[in-house]
Amino acid sequence: MKKITIVLFLALSFGLTTSVLAQGGRAPAPALMDLTTAKALVDAATTEARANNANVAIAVVDANGDLVNFNRMDGASAQAVTSSQGKARAAILFGLPTKAAADAVAAGTPLSAKLTPSGAGAFPVTVQQGGLPIIKDGKVIGGIGVGGASPASDEMFAQKGIDSIK
Repeated sequence: MKKITIVLFLALSFGLTTSVLAQGGRAPAPALMDLTTAKALVDAATTEARANNANVAIAVVDANGDLVNFNRMDGASAQAVTSSQGKARAAILFGLPTKAAADAVAAGTPLSAKLTPSGAGAFPVTVQQGGLPIIKDGKVIGGIGVGGASPASDEMFAQKGIDSIK
């Protein structure tokens, strides 16, 4: 899994940096993730994690992969920080839950990815269960990623966040 993350990071780093430079700046956001919504997602996921005695990190990114809101619970590991953000970005990159992406990679199934350059630079992605796309009116407007517990629990906490805004 670490090898996949590194390869995707390097590929995206080069591709996004080249694309941003070629376009002369930042691409406009295809859809907006507002701070109020991002906070609601993080709050609901945090509440569920706390109820399950888990110490996790929770990240919400917009459709460009830029961080909108983040929470690192007391006791969450440093790896949970990067994992949560990487999972949120993988969810928007593939437009599907990161478990489905990880299963496809493990099976050797090709995946399509939507690359939207970010003016903030290159970001790592983590293709492991725990990231979900945030969809509004049929469009991916962001992603939520949770890291620090078991992969299934991470996804459950992320789903509670999504459920809170429906």
